[in-house]
Amino acid sequence: MDQLTKDIIRGVISYIYGPDVLKRLSGEFRIEVGKTGGLRRIYLGNKLVFTIRASDGRPLPTIEGARLINRIVVVSRDAAPFVRQGRSVMAKFVIDVRNAVPGDEVAIYSEDGELLGVGRLVLSKEEVLSVGRGVTVKLRHHVRDNG
Repeated sequence: MDQLTKDIIRGVISYIYGPDVLKRLSGEFRIEVGKTGGLRRIYLGNKLVFTIRASDGRPLPTIEGARLINRIVVVSRDAAPFVRQGRSVMAKFVIDVRNAVPGDEVAIYSEDGELLGVGRLVLSKEEVLSVGRGVTVKLRHHVRDNG
C-alpha cells in the first residue's frame, strides 16, 4: 500500500473520529486489502484496530480501536457484567455520553474506567438523561468476562 493511500485513510479516520485519533495512530500502520481490491482491515502494529464496513466503506473500531477513539459512553458498575455478556447498553445505566451523537461508534467504559465494549450510539445525551429508558448503545464487540 502506498503512502498516499495510507494518508487518505488516516484523513478519513480523522474526519470521522476526530484529529486526536491520529496522534494515537502513530506507529506501524498496516492496511489489509481484499481479493477484489477493497479495503478490509486496518492494523496498528499487530493489533486489529478498525474493520471496514463493506456497504459504505466506513472504518468501525474493534475493541483495540475503541481505545483510540474519544467518543465515550460511561455506564454504572451495575451494567458492566451485562455489557461483558454482550448485551446492549440501556439508558438507565448510562452515567455520561462524551463527544458523541446518535449514529456514532462509541467506546463503552465502566465508571471505574474499564473498557467494556464498542457499539453504535442510538440515543442522544439529552434523550438518555431526560427519558432514561430504552437502548442507548447497540453493542458490536465486547470484552468477555474471564469468570
